[in-house]
Amino acid sequence: MVIVQNAAAVKLRQVRDDIPVVIGPSALSPTVSAVMERYPDLIGEELKSSGAILFRGFGSGDVSEFKKVIQSATPRTLEYTGGTSPRLKVEEGVFTSTEYPAQYPIALHNEMSYHKSWPDLIYFFCVVAPETGGETPIADSRRILEAIPKEIVSEFEARGVRYVRNLINSRVSFGSWQKVFCTEDRSAVEEYCVSRDMEFEWRRNGTLRVSEKRPAVRVHPVSGERVWFNQAHMWHPSNSPVRIDTDLVSEDDLPMMATFGDGGRLDPSMLEEIRSVLRKHTRMFTWRVGDLLLLDNMLVAHGRAPFEGPRRILVAMGKNVADAGDARTE
Repeated sequence: MVIVQNAAAVKLRQVRDDIPVVIGPSALSPTVSAVMERYPDLIGEELKSSGAILFRGFGSGDVSEFKKVIQSATPRTLEYTGGTSPRLKVEEGVFTSTEYPAQYPIALHNEMSYHKSWPDLIYFFCVVAPETGGETPIADSRRILEAIPKEIVSEFEARGVRYVRNLINSRVSFGSWQKVFCTEDRSAVEEYCVSRDMEFEWRRNGTLRVSEKRPAVRVHPVSGERVWFNQAHMWHPSNSPVRIDTDLVSEDDLPMMATFGDGGRLDPSMLEEIRSVLRKHTRMFTWRVGDLLLLDNMLVAHGRAPFEGPRRILVAMGKNVADAGDARTE
């Protein structure tokens, strides 16, 4: 973990593999928003270089400061329409981190890499630090791509990844199309899918099957670097924390499923090789109240470790510039 006590010192540092870089307060910049306002270019360069900045030591978990940071640093925050994770909306553009059982880990991933449009920036803010565990693991997507065996990368590049979801018909369950698309209007769902190159099929009992074919490797629009940018290892049933009996449940009927883009089945041993690389490149830190973690979503993947006790991490997602495509994404 690299520590920079004064944001102005960022311009003196060399590129390092250790992430996140940690920035603390100074007399001229006692708050995170002050650092953002005073040194926007330097923060931008640091984010471009390391992909992950942890602002630490700026005070308590004051949500109003988190909002101020987001407003000063992000031209446009994003909603969660089309997302896969159960979250609670705190207010416009601010959500809880994934409401997933505390005993289970969340695999490393780049937010919405399965979608046509995704956040450029991810903000995590610690309001209540967990008693045990609950870290937010991170890993450099550039290093991950370099470390995955070349034959695996080549096959994924040639075939892409297909993400499939089966969404139930319910007004209350997160795994329903009503909750995922924030509407009960079928025509609005269809319009959303068409605009984002998502195949859809209404099935028995009002359930909805959606499918998206996406690249496995992408190029960062600013740095021009190639990054591993997919969630094949996460969506595949081999990632499930509980055993799935495929004699009883068809893979085609699972809530989430990943295949190659052409529909070919993914080899679990290949996915385990990818997970091994992810584990080797994972970096973690212990959350403290008031910590704010800023990630370039393409350069750095993130996840969640299991935890005990209360934990409240808020999340915001943003775009660097307004685009004409997806105005409401994860």
